[in-house]
Amino acid sequence: MSLAKQATVYLLEKDTGITDTIRSLCDEKSMLLECFESGQELLHALDSLTPDCIIAANNEPVGQALTLMEALDSHQHDIPVIILGDHSDVSSAVAAIKAGAIDYIEKPVIYGRLAEHFNQALARTALMS
Repeated sequence: MSLAKQATVYLLEKDTGITDTIRSLCDEKSMLLECFESGQELLHALDSLTPDCIIAANNEPVGQALTLMEALDSHQHDIPVIILGDHSDVSSAVAAIKAGAIDYIEKPVIYGRLAEHFNQALARTALMS
């Protein structure tokens, strides 16, 4: 029996196509994926488990991901956050990076860049195990 911690990803996304893509990538990397309907639900889940990465869509309601990042900062959670946003929304991308996101990935092309971040999360998790 392995005592190694399984890397966990929290996802805040309502688009089932994007969710399915991320779920496939998590399965491929043997990572646990937890999906949430709201930022509040995700924040509440942090009381029991701190994920290795949070992926948050910056869509409905507008700015939800940035609000989540502000809440994470105010509670002093140091969790890498990747924001998913609409193609060519430069102002949202800049705001996300300024708020502390490690990346802003444009939908729908997310697989390759997200895979790189997952590899980094897996490496961090392996070091901490």
